[in-house]
Amino acid sequence: MHNRPLRERANGDKRKGLLAECAYNSIKKRILDRKVAPGDALVERKLASDLGISRTPIKLALSRLEQEGLVKTVPNTGTFVASITAADMASMYDIRELMEGLAARLLARRIAPGQAEELETLAAKADDESATLGDDEAFHSAIVEMCGDQRVHDIVKTWCLHVLTYDERTHRLTGSSGVHQFGAGRSAVEHRTIAKAIVAGNQAEAEDLVRRHVRHGKGVLARFLLGLNEE
Repeated sequence: MHNRPLRERANGDKRKGLLAECAYNSIKKRILDRKVAPGDALVERKLASDLGISRTPIKLALSRLEQEGLVKTVPNTGTFVASITAADMASMYDIRELMEGLAARLLARRIAPGQAEELETLAAKADDESATLGDDEAFHSAIVEMCGDQRVHDIVKTWCLHVLTYDERTHRLTGSSGVHQFGAGRSAVEHRTIAKAIVAGNQAEAEDLVRRHVRHGKGVLARFLLGLNEE
């Protein structure tokens, strides 16, 4: 009997957490899918109404998104979708290179047979000539999720993967499954080569391949943002 208030409080906290997670995912998807553009206001009351929840989970979600740099709160004014600069993108790719390289090394050390099969399937799909940015992201996400280190996973998920959605000028770069990858200078077996090194347990090679792959992506994106022709 005495534990009932405590259990109710715990259930309430759990429900609040689930609602905040739902709000976070929904708002983040709107931002990454360009349903709201940089500079657009994110009004708590409207978001709460759209999602059918109270404003408290919305506040928690917006706070988390601000920590990730996707929104910005201006005191006494409101919360807005943040603009991501070219310098921001470069920094994110540098972090991504380090952390995904580490994830590949860790995964090569401990990959299970079922994981190997899944990774090879995703790699083949990402190397297909019709592959999209969504296919590429799925491959990279799998490496991070399978690596076995929650901190690496959290850092990459929080700060890095959403760089794939940047489209400041033409809306061409998104995480959408319908947007094709940039192919300039990209090997037709690049993802499969990475997967092969990981599955074979070649830790140093796996890390090096992933880091070079991410560095190449950064270079392609930089040329795109500067309006240069792809080589």
